[in-house]
Amino acid sequence: MNEEMKSVLAALEAIEKKMSENVSKEEVKALEEKQEKLSKQILDLQQKGLKLELPQTKQVKTVGELVVEHEAFKNYLNGNATKCRFEIPEFKAEESGSQTPATPTVQNPMLTPTGGVVPAYRRPGILGLPQRQLSIEGLFPSSPISSNSFEYVRETGFLNKAAVVAEGSAKPFSSISFDVKTGKVHTVPHLAKVSKQMLEDAPALIAYLNTRMTYGVDLVVEDLLISGAGGDTTLPGIFTTGNYTDVGASKADLGGSSATLYDLILLAKTKIQKARFHPNLILLNPTDWMKMCVVKNSSGDYYTGGPVNSVVNTLWGLPVLDTEAIPEGKFMVLDTTQAATVWRRSGLVIEMFEQDSDNVQKNLVTIRAERRLGFSIERPEALVGGTLAIPTA
Repeated sequence: MNEEMKSVLAALEAIEKKMSENVSKEEVKALEEKQEKLSKQILDLQQKGLKLELPQTKQVKTVGELVVEHEAFKNYLNGNATKCRFEIPEFKAEESGSQTPATPTVQNPMLTPTGGVVPAYRRPGILGLPQRQLSIEGLFPSSPISSNSFEYVRETGFLNKAAVVAEGSAKPFSSISFDVKTGKVHTVPHLAKVSKQMLEDAPALIAYLNTRMTYGVDLVVEDLLISGAGGDTTLPGIFTTGNYTDVGASKADLGGSSATLYDLILLAKTKIQKARFHPNLILLNPTDWMKMCVVKNSSGDYYTGGPVNSVVNTLWGLPVLDTEAIPEGKFMVLDTTQAATVWRRSGLVIEMFEQDSDNVQKNLVTIRAERRLGFSIERPEALVGGTLAIPTA
């Protein structure tokens, strides 16, 4: 608090204490005049922009900010270490934007621009390419592990023989069968090169780490969780054959010639319920969701409520997540709580080092970002979907 404000408040406190004592009317009047002057003085100080020191909300730092403030990075930058390493646990990229090209053009190393007698004004930060909003990984429960593989026990059968028996009679035995499943932890890394000069440009480095290195790893993870082949080489995906239950609808299942895509999704929801799971989400591509939103009945009314009164995206009582991660023409209804698990071996790890190729000669630094995780799809019956199209027969 400002020293002038402190002294004014102290004087006010002394006046209030004096007025509580037995004093004459003349003294009370004099104290009231002083109190009025001090109150005006406080108001004047406040109008000049003086602010009290209130507790500040703790700010969550980005990956880049954590890196440039880390002691290991400072030691590396000062030449006291030949490499530096950071681990940022449980970090997810949350930037939104469009899909990354299938074969992007790599433009490394990234050098600090130079040249010109009169330097041009440079806008702070880096204007990165648009990015896709990442949302799939966070749908599923996660569990930390400390090894490079994991196991889980799945119940495969339950023969229930529970029954009422007469006194003295033998009690029946029920049987329960189990199956032990195993999975692997996979590493998702990528590398980039930057100039040492850029390391001293903290804002640029923060933007680079946040919008490219972090996002690049998480983008690949999300794509694998959708369509990964699985096995010993990569993560399994929920749309990969064998990892989900195909809706397998016929036209008769959907009510005959009047069948709609809404009926198809209801059938998928019902199949999950018949398997004794609890569907809680529908996954659609934004283009497919748009096509469903514009469907009208014979009176010209929107099935989904129309553009003016649209509320939270829902179908058959379930929320709809429209994301570019889902291939166009596909859909899935799922029980996210029981279908699958993400196994986290480590958080996002970022390392910087010069000992790579011709870095020393060219004054470059290699940055490596990687994550180690596994993904197990434990209940394909809790994932029902497939092609978003009305069957022809």
